[in-house]
Amino acid sequence: MFKKLVPRDEMFYDMFDQITTNIVEGVVLLHRMTDGHNDLQALAQQLKTIEHETDEIIHKTLSHLHKTFVTPLDREQIHQLLVRLDDILDLAHLSGSTIEMYRPKTMPPEMKGLVNVLLESAKIIQEMIAKIRTLRENYDRIMALVVEINRLESEADYIRRTTLARLFRDEQDVVELVKWKDILAYVEKATDRCEDVGNIVEGIVLENT
Repeated sequence: MFKKLVPRDEMFYDMFDQITTNIVEGVVLLHRMTDGHNDLQALAQQLKTIEHETDEIIHKTLSHLHKTFVTPLDREQIHQLLVRLDDILDLAHLSGSTIEMYRPKTMPPEMKGLVNVLLESAKIIQEMIAKIRTLRENYDRIMALVVEINRLESEADYIRRTTLARLFRDEQDVVELVKWKDILAYVEKATDRCEDVGNIVEGIVLENT
């Protein structure tokens, strides 16, 4: 009874919004790394900076979580969201740093399509997280976004598998094949983590409406 009378700490929503903004910015940088006309080292450094800034936000939010008596969402769900959101940007950063380190000779045309899917997924996550502030009013929209994020994850998986199949058939340089096997896997895993966020948000909505 007492817990219901205590105002809930709304700071978590602001922190989530900062994190998802950084995720989108980071994926935009990764996207720029796939067009072949930019300074890979500079873009990778910018992506690293955003990833580090986001780590600091997440650590601050986790610390606040441990000190907060009444949270706007279930404590475990907040923790799960923070971990999975962190994973998305970590994998985007890993993708970019691997491109910068490996310096592949050519960029498979499918790579830009895969990063496009990740960018679209990141923007959906940004909208979805913003709407959990008022989840009852946004129930239909959030659930539609959950469906879309699941579709995008399937699309990303298809692009990765078909691209690898083509590279195994056509790529004569084994080193280049290994490079792209790693990079494609990191980007696709980032879309997996977006889907995980969607699943967590879906659970939050169903429990609170």
